Amino acid sequence: MKPSILLIGAAMLGSTYLAYGEASQQRIEKPCFSVNIQNKPVNNATVHQNCDLNFNRTVQAGAQNTAVTVQSGQVNSNKVRQYWYDRMEYLGRIRGE
Repeated sequence: MKPSILLIGAAMLGSTYLAYGEASQQRIEKPCFSVNIQNKPVNNATVHQNCDLNFNRTVQAGAQNTAVTVQSGQVNSNKVRQYWYDRMEYLGRIRGE
């Protein structure tokens, strides 16, 4: 009985090494994340991502907003929100001018 248990144990141990070796070949890289929040009169954002999974979120609020995103991967997700406002005009409204 003991030789059969040892044989089964050795077979199971050998199969785990094979399964582990096969899983490492199909390994997916960790995802790349980028988050940009900009609140100046002039905002520029440039993002380059080269991973299997790419995620980018950019929010800009100012008088001039520019965003460039380049993604190359299996899954690419990009969202850019741009809001225009002039600080001096905004402050004038707050002061009641």
